[in-house]
Amino acid sequence: MPHIRRARRDDAAAIARLCTQLGYASTARDIAPRIAAACGDDRRVVVAIGEDGRVLGLMQVSIHHAIESGSWAEIDALVVDETHRSGGIGRSLVEHAGAWAVERGMARLRVRTNEKRGRAHAFYERLGFTLAKSQRIYDLPLNGNRRPPRSR
Repeated sequence: MPHIRRARRDDAAAIARLCTQLGYASTARDIAPRIAAACGDDRRVVVAIGEDGRVLGLMQVSIHHAIESGSWAEIDALVVDETHRSGGIGRSLVEHAGAWAVERGMARLRVRTNEKRGRAHAFYERLGFTLAKSQRIYDLPLNGNRRPPRSR
């Protein structure tokens, strides 16, 4: 099983490679400042390290709070190197997320996956996750002081 530790700035190139494999083209220069920004008391970024010292997986987990549904832990990102999938690394990362969440008093661990990632859906279902809902995500670019348009 891999060794799991907190991500460090010097992991940026390996994390960028993993993010690119997931479909989010990234460079070490993009990732380096995000590592510190994505870590804190209520969020954590970890990497899975292989026996050779290479980064083989990445996970970001955080605590979310919503007025309508309370608090929960959520896996915000999880990717395992495409040459090492189906070997238990993903499971180890999810188990780490669950333990981290329990330490923080959370009773629920959530994950969201893109509709096109059928293999990921099967992976999470094998681990005991159940489908809670489907939704669409919309983005509105905010440039400078631009405010969202008023609804009519």
